[in-house]
Amino acid sequence: MQKFLKWFLIFILLYHILITIIQYGIFGWAHPDAPAILRDAVWFLFILWTIITYSKHLKSYLKARKRPWITFIILIVFSVGISYLKGKNISDMLVGIKYGFLYLPIFLSATFLGHIRSRVEKLEGWKMEKFWSFVKYFLITTLIIWFLRQIAKFIRPDFFLHIGYWPFNDFVFGAKPPIYYLTGYHWTSRRQGLFSGPNNYGYFLIAFLPLIIALCKSKWQSIRQRFTQKQLIWNSIIILLRILAIILSLSRAARIGWAVAIILLNSKWVRKNRKIARWVIIVIVTGLIGLSLLKRDSTRIHAAKFFDSIHYVIQQPGWYGLGTSWPAIHHNGTILPENYFIQLILDVWTIGFLLWILCIRQIQKVAIKIKRYFAQIQDEKQKQIYTIRLALTIGRTALLVMGFFLHVFEDSMVNYSFFILRGIASWYLFSQVKRQ
Repeated sequence: MQKFLKWFLIFILLYHILITIIQYGIFGWAHPDAPAILRDAVWFLFILWTIITYSKHLKSYLKARKRPWITFIILIVFSVGISYLKGKNISDMLVGIKYGFLYLPIFLSATFLGHIRSRVEKLEGWKMEKFWSFVKYFLITTLIIWFLRQIAKFIRPDFFLHIGYWPFNDFVFGAKPPIYYLTGYHWTSRRQGLFSGPNNYGYFLIAFLPLIIALCKSKWQSIRQRFTQKQLIWNSIIILLRILAIILSLSRAARIGWAVAIILLNSKWVRKNRKIARWVIIVIVTGLIGLSLLKRDSTRIHAAKFFDSIHYVIQQPGWYGLGTSWPAIHHNGTILPENYFIQLILDVWTIGFLLWILCIRQIQKVAIKIKRYFAQIQDEKQKQIYTIRLALTIGRTALLVMGFFLHVFEDSMVNYSFFILRGIASWYLFSQVKRQ
């Protein structure tokens, strides 16, 4: 199980590069959705294999986890039903589910893996330490490869053009991805890392920023020996490079997510130093305004799309059906709200949106039980796993805040890498709570 998870995460890390080379550099497939369908099939077939293999533990899992699963199923059935009434075809429905809800079954299925890891594999602290050590270097490697790849693009652009990329440009659906994205054509270049676009990379950087900070500050190593000065310097460089990558993405939403993550990570300091924190917030807001002026055309378009989407909600308080709003506009969609929550309301109506909130709320109830239990636990290694899950929760919160400005759950690379890890950590910890 652990080997599959590691290789699958590595595959997800390289997914955009592999698809670009295969799709545009070699074969030029006529069915660009085929790789994504294959990727999803691999994951859910693995989950099916796990359920069959460990079927005797399914009952104990569902006993504690059935409510969010039931709510999610009702949400999907309701969404498909109202979409059918609106005349949506199967393709539209699948597109709407993918861009609106795919991260939820990824997370919920990963919680079963966490349940199995706790019950069957009997993982002790040092084994969990080994797995999260892999995650740490997985994230560090992503960052380093990103910087090296950006340098290579400037040195040998002809090579990247040969394997399936396009010159400097903006995003065009169905076309070769550009070597660098621009803030409006013929303007400042934006870095997209190993992802399909700079905003997508921004989602990834923000989602995992609290985790990489937590892993770099982990006390696991100091249980055996104290951090050396060299290790402290190296960890600081990794964190600073990640922040630099966020800046170079030129993503306003990513900078907002960065501010949210840093405030939540340092909430105690913020409460004790409110005056200093207020000035820090002023500096951040000033920087966002400056970036918005740099990207003034984009800012104007974002604002116009947002207010247009509000008009669509008021105009038809019912629903439009799955596959109506972004990113579905690259298929048969017609509305670009630039807001994940309005996207849900447009697609599945207020009732569907409330079902989504209920599902999230039921997931949060588990988090509350974990928090209460681990507030009393003194075991250092279990505390570290709890810290990791807390970091992932902060990353999730930052993503939701970014969702007011972008469609943060559109990128499958982020959905798989982030929600698999969060699901495993959540249910491994909750299994410890249930045993008490």
